[in-house]
Amino acid sequence: MTRIVLTAACFFLLGAGACVSVQADKTGGGGIEKKELKKETKAKKEKKEKVVNVLCYHRFEKMPSKGKGKNWQDTYYLSPEDFEEQMVFLKKNANIISMSHYVDYLEGKRDIPDKAVVITIDDGYKSVYTGAFPVLKKYNIPAIVYLYKGFFPGGRNALSLPEVKEMAEAGIEFGCHSLTHPILTSRRQVKPGHKKRSELIDREYIEFLEREVVEAKEYLKNRTGLPIETMAYPYGAYSHEVHHFVKKAGYRAGFSVVPSYNTKETDKYSLKRTMIFDGDRIEKLERLLAVKPLKVERVYPADGSIIEERNPQLKAVLAEDAHLNTATIRFRMGTADIKESVYNLDTKQVNYYHYKKRISPGVHIAKVTAEGLAGGFYEYAWLFIVGKRIKQEFLDGEENKKSEEVTENGPGEKE
Repeated sequence: MTRIVLTAACFFLLGAGACVSVQADKTGGGGIEKKELKKETKAKKEKKEKVVNVLCYHRFEKMPSKGKGKNWQDTYYLSPEDFEEQMVFLKKNANIISMSHYVDYLEGKRDIPDKAVVITIDDGYKSVYTGAFPVLKKYNIPAIVYLYKGFFPGGRNALSLPEVKEMAEAGIEFGCHSLTHPILTSRRQVKPGHKKRSELIDREYIEFLEREVVEAKEYLKNRTGLPIETMAYPYGAYSHEVHHFVKKAGYRAGFSVVPSYNTKETDKYSLKRTMIFDGDRIEKLERLLAVKPLKVERVYPADGSIIEERNPQLKAVLAEDAHLNTATIRFRMGTADIKESVYNLDTKQVNYYHYKKRISPGVHIAKVTAEGLAGGFYEYAWLFIVGKRIKQEFLDGEENKKSEEVTENGPGEKE
């Protein structure tokens, strides 16, 4: 069963009350008013870019009661009625495409319509079949379900193999959600044959990723008889090290739960998804469809990077800002705006140094946000990890091992 704790606890960099006013760095002079005037004339020439919003669902049933009338607060429940309402809205206001269509687009094989949306469902609960599948069939909506071995095929709360095959025949796609649903970027894991978590050394961590990413795909492919071409990272956590094994396994794409849009420039192994929770209404979907892409040349810490420093300076260099109200450019961590962000008009760089306290090890999601001169809301989101990196010699050993296997077996052959 999914127990996501990162979205609420580990994605915050700021403590409460840490924000003050936004600053505009005037370094280099040049006249801010004149620059802003030029930007207003350029704002009308802004080029429209195709964006894809990938939505992430889990369970499709009404929240059960527990004990004496108390609700069990699992935010991943969504009633079939609410799901149907959302699908009707998206059918009218967006263009829902299949995962295979989307991945083909990423690989340059097909085009996509404007306002493209992809429906994804994690874990493989029984309610996918009883609550979501009837709605998807009713409105002819494509979707993909991500399964993991530890829950498929499972007991009465999990999808069965016949149900998976029936949905597949109706056009529903399936992908991998790992072997046991761990946080892939965490070194604290339960070793094979043990019951308690402990810190993995480099060799053990590589073996762990091999099982959770590579072997998991083979298991699902063999168990279902279906193509398993994409992976949804448990808890949305990924890193460059995780990417190494995702590519090794032959996945065509990988998905996080960094809540934002994707463009053609988004790394296909760091694709973003927005989770839909109990209580989310049509207004949330309207906001998602309205967000505009903020073009960024580079960020620090880099997307998917693992850093050891506990007081990192956030940096982002914008590719363009002519259409933006530069006074509104700032970082956001979790749901907290960092009003102390400093934007330099000449270098197009926004900075923030976290002075308040050291940030915790684990996953952190950052965003750069801004308002447009002609209206609208812009953002760019990414993820980084505070933790320990695998020594390069171990990853190099993995590459050498792969090369030796290809040489021994011949190109395109398997043992």
